Amino acid sequence: DHSCLEACLLQTYVRAMDGYSGSVPAHNFWLWGTWGKRLIKAPFLTQKVPGRMREVIIGNNFIIALKENGDLVSWGEDKVGCLGLGAESTNVQEPRRIAFPPDFKGKIIDVQYGKHHVLALTSQGKVYAWGDNALGQLGLSDTQNRHEPVLIEELRQYTVTQILAVNSMSYALTSDGIVYAWGDNKDGCLALEHDKASVPKPEPMMRMKETKVKQLAVKDCGGTAGRGKTIVAFVELADPLPDKDKIGGFDKPLGGAAAEKVTLDDNTERDIFEGVDLMRRVMDNTQDWWERLLKVRHGSPYNDNLLTTDGDPQEENCTAMQLDTYVGLDILERASYELDILIQLAKDQLHEIRSKTGTKNVKFMLCLFMDDCMLRREKIRRTVAARQLMEHKQGITAKGNPDLLSQGAEDPKQELARVTDKLSIALQRVRNLRTYDIFTRVLQDSLAELLEARLQVAALQMEVLKGRAGYKADPVLPGLKTIKERWHDLKRFSIYNLYEKINQKGDSLSFSSDDEMLSFLVEQANQKMEQIVEVDRDQLVSRDSLIPGLCYELLLENAELRKMCNVYQLKVLMLKDKCLNCGSIMQMDNGNLVCPNCNSVRRAGPMGKVNGGGMKAIGNQE
Repeated sequence: DHSCLEACLLQTYVRAMDGYSGSVPAHNFWLWGTWGKRLIKAPFLTQKVPGRMREVIIGNNFIIALKENGDLVSWGEDKVGCLGLGAESTNVQEPRRIAFPPDFKGKIIDVQYGKHHVLALTSQGKVYAWGDNALGQLGLSDTQNRHEPVLIEELRQYTVTQILAVNSMSYALTSDGIVYAWGDNKDGCLALEHDKASVPKPEPMMRMKETKVKQLAVKDCGGTAGRGKTIVAFVELADPLPDKDKIGGFDKPLGGAAAEKVTLDDNTERDIFEGVDLMRRVMDNTQDWWERLLKVRHGSPYNDNLLTTDGDPQEENCTAMQLDTYVGLDILERASYELDILIQLAKDQLHEIRSKTGTKNVKFMLCLFMDDCMLRREKIRRTVAARQLMEHKQGITAKGNPDLLSQGAEDPKQELARVTDKLSIALQRVRNLRTYDIFTRVLQDSLAELLEARLQVAALQMEVLKGRAGYKADPVLPGLKTIKERWHDLKRFSIYNLYEKINQKGDSLSFSSDDEMLSFLVEQANQKMEQIVEVDRDQLVSRDSLIPGLCYELLLENAELRKMCNVYQLKVLMLKDKCLNCGSIMQMDNGNLVCPNCNSVRRAGPMGKVNGGGMKAIGNQE
């Protein structure tokens, strides 16, 4: 049974003793001690794999080596598949590369060997397994041996950070701090919530779900029959040693009188120079972006220097205040778009260096640059909103205020009706404007309140004209008309109306799911309704003393009921495709909704997806 082992030992030993100088220029590792049933008393040097290694697995009659580039090679003899070279390759004298499935991504960063099975972890956080599977230790939901690496599908959706193979048991730690276990569970040794003899696929260890595990370790505590292994899951793990506590580090300021000689290895020096070069490149990029930012000019801080004179806004020396006041809104929009590009460039740079060491200062500088760009963008958006409100106000005042009640006025009722229509249109436009902060929103509310008061004055003037013409006049009607307009506005800001508005205007809004879109619509509708109701908070200005307070209270209650209705519609649409028994997403089958998990059947309702029947159904209900 040990013919392959003896051949491997003999060939490697002869090469070491005779100074083998073939095409394999590698000194891999020294080997001695117990190997299978053999005892190696004298260390011998393995020289079979070209290149440097990261890890090596010593099986009973075989060896698996993890190379620096992430490749796995194996040689020796194994009949249950641990070589990973296929069912036909169970005895291999020279190292051969282990092939992974076509959808393999990244590279192997860790390999673990149990009793007769192998686990491999990739840089993408995926786990592959091969070898003996009599107790389900491969986690493939069966007990069939594998002679080639196979992806563990149960862990595909998770990012695994560590793997362990202990005897015929397997463990995986995910980035969320959850430990999964599978394989031999005799006497409950997997520490799961049941005592099944074997577990063929990964199951979470729920007893530790309240704490986030950071690292796993195996400790040999003796025992019999090879089962003396203890698994340790670290919850509170100490930070890595600081540089001053590492061998070859320093504990005194560089250049000090008593400073000791610092010894750095080649890898440390390379990391330092790479960090310096990275900082230089990022500094150059940031400098270029900063010069590009200065050319945008819009959104910059206002100049508080009282000695600065106001010049022509078309000239290069005009102030930031003049730029915000006189340039076209399209120019401000282009400036906002330019800032979006700079923010994205900085984000991409930050994402590129996030895993680099020694980049704390560089990350801080990039964050400062992004904050400056975002503040300038917010200022531009605030300026655009304020300018739009100012234009609406100026458009109203430019029409003039004709003296409708003076003697000799021509057709005052028609003129008053025209003014009322223009004020109503202006009020709707003001309320439809998008605001970005509390300041522009307060300005929007104040302007809307002013327009409402002006409309009520116009309605009261219409009643005065009726009285002068000999008709019965009612001074209460103007106040009731204001309440009616607010009520119509509440209906206008419904989920369905906002949805139709987004589709008609083609707003550049993207959503990852229907639920996200519905949540956005509910939030926008509630904000608009709350803004209309907020006007009534200032009762001295917004309420007519001739109107009973009950009318205003009913309007407020109607607004609250509409907001509750929006939330109800959101919950109904989010649950419309979920099974009432198990919560799984149901699928359409012959006009009915069928649960693929528990086979429950429910008749399909009138609501479909958000971009189809669901929103139309809401529109019909409204």
